Amino acid sequence: MSIYPLIKVFVKLYYRVMFRMDIEGQENIPTEGGVVMCCNHMSNYDPFTMAAFTKREVRYIAKKELFAKPLLSKLMYAMKAFPVDREAAMDMKALKTAIKILKGGEVLGIFAEGTRVKEGEAKAAKAGVALFALKADAPIVPVAVSSKHKFRSKVYIRYGKPIYLDAYKGQKVTTELMEEITENVMQKVREMKVPV
Repeated sequence: MSIYPLIKVFVKLYYRVMFRMDIEGQENIPTEGGVVMCCNHMSNYDPFTMAAFTKREVRYIAKKELFAKPLLSKLMYAMKAFPVDREAAMDMKALKTAIKILKGGEVLGIFAEGTRVKEGEAKAAKAGVALFALKADAPIVPVAVSSKHKFRSKVYIRYGKPIYLDAYKGQKVTTELMEEITENVMQKVREMKVPV
């Protein structure tokens, strides 16, 4: 039996006590079929933030270092996350897992920047978000989370309209193409962020 729903209830309760939630656009998440949810990454809270307030279960791709400690590893797997080796040019196991998740009609959550990025900083986004979506023929939903995560501060979550990649069908999947798609998605994320 999955404990994901239980963790989700606990996280939502914690957030309701600790913060003030301001959420828009949940109706933009397709109710069925594979979906890539691409979010900015400012805090360790972000995976829990995005998952707890999404009606569908979200499978996360997370750096392998988080799976190194037994207790944390159990929590990550309970949250249905799976590891990726960020040092590898292409982690084929993670790639195959991500595509299998999407083709199986599930939701894949990914932080395209690859690591936490503080407000005002800039970091090139990883092209994986586009690769997964193209290979699995799945739409991308941009997600923006904005908050200082202080007691009773506001946490803003904005879910954008799904981005379909039909225009790219039949094109050769090059690094340039993936970077173009990912940058377009991240631009949408930046536009949705709420100043805090």
